[in-house]
Amino acid sequence: MDKNFRAMVVKVALLVGVLAAVSLCIWYYSIPTESDILVLDKSVLTVILDDIPAIKKEAISVAQERIVNETGVPKRNFDRYFTLMDSSLTQFQWHLVYNVTGNQDLTVFLVKQMLPEEGFRIADEYIMGMVGKDYFDAHVKRKAFQANTAHYSYTYVYEGSHNPGTCNIGLSMWVRLGNDRNVIGQHVVTTPQEVTVSEEQAIDIGRVNGLKDPLSAAPVLVGGKICWRVVGQHTPTEQDYDNQTVYGFDVHCTAGEVIGEHRYIQSTPASPPPIRTGQITSLIEKLGFEDVENGAMIQVNVMNRADETFSVVKTFGRTVVKEGTIENADITLWIDRDIILNALESEDVVSYLQNNATSRNVIVELHKSMVLLQKKGYMSLYERVKKGA
Repeated sequence: MDKNFRAMVVKVALLVGVLAAVSLCIWYYSIPTESDILVLDKSVLTVILDDIPAIKKEAISVAQERIVNETGVPKRNFDRYFTLMDSSLTQFQWHLVYNVTGNQDLTVFLVKQMLPEEGFRIADEYIMGMVGKDYFDAHVKRKAFQANTAHYSYTYVYEGSHNPGTCNIGLSMWVRLGNDRNVIGQHVVTTPQEVTVSEEQAIDIGRVNGLKDPLSAAPVLVGGKICWRVVGQHTPTEQDYDNQTVYGFDVHCTAGEVIGEHRYIQSTPASPPPIRTGQITSLIEKLGFEDVENGAMIQVNVMNRADETFSVVKTFGRTVVKEGTIENADITLWIDRDIILNALESEDVVSYLQNNATSRNVIVELHKSMVLLQKKGYMSLYERVKKGA
């Protein structure tokens, strides 16, 4: 074999090697990874504005900006995922409804901000409509307006039956308003009531109805009525719980009638609180989920707790955790409830799992090929969870 022939063979072998490497790269990078998957963790978005847009085009622009910021979907791809289905305008808000690819519909409210003076004016008028302006001015004072809720203090000065001088009743009241400026909740005096029963008289009424000394009384609002809540200062026994012994009464401050009673009820042992989505989000993020590619999907099943399943998706740079199962998950992570809580309380989640994870309390199931999992970028996440298991 002459030198020229050997050189040609070497060149052919090198070319074949290069082509094989190129083909492998093309195959690897052509594997679909669902990187453009969109998952929403909210079905309603609310935008509070000093003034709502005057025309529909402006409202759509504001809504689109909020959706883009919330979801991470690039503005150039907005129409690919979001289709405006309906819009309406009222005095205080725009209501826009979008159909979202692969998700439930998304509602966007553009709401005119409610300033304290406006909120208090509406709430004041609501209370005055029930008790009258004179009674309102005499007993009700504004305190604070927060989160569309007007907070008030109510005071009433009365003569004590045993104590010389005057005594005060003090109560807290509130009125909650919706964005449409309608009342959606309240805890207020609903009629112009007079306090004709003193604290001492209320205690006497409780005693007559079977309560044992020592007794105390405090003013409360019950269904819009001012009452004295008279209770016994006793440590309940097992027999009290078995018999559901009465330990207190609500005494109407005007009529002196008992309008409610309170009994010792044996509470059942509280079950451990459920794992929350925020806890799963914190756990997954501390494991390094932000390093995986968009489209990565994990199902998390909490062991030793029924019906606690979460889906974790990397979508447009965001980690979205939702309750429930997910189709086509790449990995299923079975993890003991106590392991989750203890890991989150530790200084280093990864180190805690490495030192405490076993085949009984942490199980990882792979549902996709190793090539695809590696391409999605979270094989390191898998290794960190499994190390030491």
